[in-house]
Parts: sequence; structure tokens; C-alpha cells
Amino acid sequence: MILVVVGLPGSGKSTVAETLREEGFNVIEYGDIWRELLKKAKIPLNDPRATREFTRRLREEHGKDIYSRYAVKKIRKSMKHVVLMGVRTTYELDYLRKKVEGIKIIAIKSPFETRFERMKKRAKPEDPKNIADFRWLNTREKRGFLLDKKEEKHGVVVIMGMADYVLNNTGTKEDLKNRLMELLVKIETDS
Repeated sequence: MILVVVGLPGSGKSTVAETLREEGFNVIEYGDIWRELLKKAKIPLNDPRATREFTRRLREEHGKDIYSRYAVKKIRKSMKHVVLMGVRTTYELDYLRKKVEGIKIIAIKSPFETRFERMKKRAKPEDPKNIADFRWLNTREKRGFLLDKKEEKHGVVVIMGMADYVLNNTGTKEDLKNRLMELLVKIETDS
């Protein structure tokens, strides 16, 4: 089983990844691929300008599907069910679909205010500290962190609209985990 989990910031993707890992899935995080490439290029994570420029240059030189190219290599090495976290553009999804059969997309949806409150509570160092910063992040995520506004037609929201399954996450972590377990049974039955 190959799952792609998408959602906007604070929607519950980390909880889904953690739950699927506990269920024996190999979790492939695009963010981890990004960090590996930064490390290889000797670019410090705490330099936002350098990391943005590196990402822009990487996509310009190697294609907008570059992270999926690395992910496919990891999928092929895995002998388990796989979940891909951090797919942000239709370019990445299109590449995956060309190279891997049977991908199912799960969209996690949650209201803007709920997502912001969750991010404030979890307080990761990279999380926005105020509503203005969260709006900026939310907008960037919608277009898959591609620079041009017209790229929104290739972003996360578009992928969410293509989802095979939707999890509405307005409750507790336990609620989300329970609904995810029910969904896994449904996906198995549908396959």
C-alpha cells in the first residue's frame, strides 16, 4: 500500500504519520529528503535565505518533481507499506504516479483557526508565532512553496481536491487516530 497524505499546516499530518509508523508503514518525509540535500550541499538549516535559494535552484536545475525522484528511490528500497508525507505539488504527484502504481491520496482537512491553535500549542521552532506569519505559511503551502502565485494550480489544495479519501480533523488526536484506523480498513477493502 502506498499512501500520499496531504493537508495544510496544522491539519494533523504528523499524527497520521506517527500512527501509520506504529502500524508498520515506512514513512518517507519530503522534509527529510530536503534536509539531506541541504546537508550534502553544506547549507545550514537556520539560514532561511540560503535554504530558499537552494530549493529554488534545485527545482530550476533538476525539475519541480525533484523530491519525488528521491522518494521513488526510497520506495523501491522499502519492503513495507509506505506513506509519503510532504508532497506539495502536482508536479511531484505526477512523477510518483508515473513511477509507482496504486497510490492512494488521503487529504486531512481542518479549519484555519483550529490549525493555528494546534501550531501554537505544539510550538516547534519553525512554527509561526502569530496569525500573520501563519497566514503567510498557509498561502505558501497552498501553492506548494512554489514562488509564483499562478503556481497555486499545482499546490497542496489542488492535490487535496484529487484525494481518494478525506479525513476531517476537528476533534482530538485520539479521534483522528481512530478514524484513520477505520480508513485503513476501508482502503484495504477497496483494493
